Amino acid sequence: MLRAVARDILDRRDRLSGWKPHRKAFLASMRKDRESLARDAEDRLRRILYHAYETSPYYRDAWNAIGFRPSSSFTSKDLQQLPFLTKDIVREHKSTLVSERFRSDELDLSYTGGTTGTQTSFYLDHACAINRVGRQWGMLDLCGYRPGTRRALVWGVSDDLAQPGTRINLKRWFREYASSQEVLCCSVMNEEMLMDYHGRLLRFRPEVLYGYPYAITHLGRFIQEQGLEPIKVKTIVSTAERLTEVQRGFLQKVFGGEVFNFYCTREYGCIGFECRRHVGFHIDSESVFVEIIRDGRRADPGEPGEITITDLQNYGMPFIRSRTADFGSLSPQPCECGSPLPVLNGLDGRATDCIWRPDGSMVAGGTLADVFGDISSIRFSQFVQEKLNELDVFLVVTSGFSNETEKEAIRQVRELVGPEMAVNIRRVPEIARNPRSGKYQEVICKVNQPQRSTSTQRRV
Repeated sequence: MLRAVARDILDRRDRLSGWKPHRKAFLASMRKDRESLARDAEDRLRRILYHAYETSPYYRDAWNAIGFRPSSSFTSKDLQQLPFLTKDIVREHKSTLVSERFRSDELDLSYTGGTTGTQTSFYLDHACAINRVGRQWGMLDLCGYRPGTRRALVWGVSDDLAQPGTRINLKRWFREYASSQEVLCCSVMNEEMLMDYHGRLLRFRPEVLYGYPYAITHLGRFIQEQGLEPIKVKTIVSTAERLTEVQRGFLQKVFGGEVFNFYCTREYGCIGFECRRHVGFHIDSESVFVEIIRDGRRADPGEPGEITITDLQNYGMPFIRSRTADFGSLSPQPCECGSPLPVLNGLDGRATDCIWRPDGSMVAGGTLADVFGDISSIRFSQFVQEKLNELDVFLVVTSGFSNETEKEAIRQVRELVGPEMAVNIRRVPEIARNPRSGKYQEVICKVNQPQRSTSTQRRV
């Protein structure tokens, strides 16, 4: 009861009071039929388009230029005639993207994660922020994680996370107490810190592990290799980085909990989440309208392409047809769990996290991330392409990694990238995380997409 009271105080301090009705609304949406949910999404889409046209100068000018004006007859199919929104446009036209109906004190400034090195600032209206908190709690409820459950948060650097070596203060203590959580900063994770984290987790006894899968895996390997007392939880929530099936199996084995993967971004909140069948992400269709774009057109169900988002909640700074640089496909079939929500499959990684072959074909980052799943002496890997015909592979390895293993690793990579690309193995003690976000980027591409060969059009 004391923690519940403290949580209410914290919500008021953070100006997040009022999220509970939105949690209830999300859970109610799970009881709707697919047709009702689709009609509701269409209505929300029309409302945000009307609002964007009437109150955001950028959209009004851009849409007038192509002769478009929202009407009551508008359907989601008509969305295809509108131009895309990109991060470059957001950076250049941020002031005119903001709705004229919102005062500055009704908007919260936020930033994209900046995993690729460049953060983009944007605004979120405060009602949307509260809505997202509630709806995310609804998703977590379906995974067995409810407010008050003890959570270990393995997260990157932010205002609410203590920097390594920082002594605990009253503000941080109250936040962790009210949130029922123990926060482990993963921007730097050396042996001394990992040992400290293990001791803190033993005392805290979390029921949920929540955070970056790479960092949680790193913690698990340390516990395993040091022969420390196991940390067992009921639920593991993976977010902010791509979760591989190898990581999923390892986390379940070491920590014992069921692993749920979430697809969330700073710009759009929680786009999708896994149910207990763990087959794709259920899209919160009352919060976002998802399109899959391939070669400039809307892809058919089951066909992969770039994920494009229209935010149905953020009226303060509308995001209409925003390109995410993530790849995936919409399932043609509903999930067997019975949920009416559409399902996103094959989240293949970011467009900047792809490798380009010299002939112009692409190797998806997700394919590379899984390539060493059967080589136990490779603990972590990172792929960096700085030249079109050359790929550097940074490996954190165990003592069992040999010259023969290195040859096998090169062979497996070359099967994907082709014989024309040089593969350079670089053994390193650790792989650096982004100092601002604390995230780990598996694949980094620093070359532009080349012209594709007319003789080779295969995409991996």
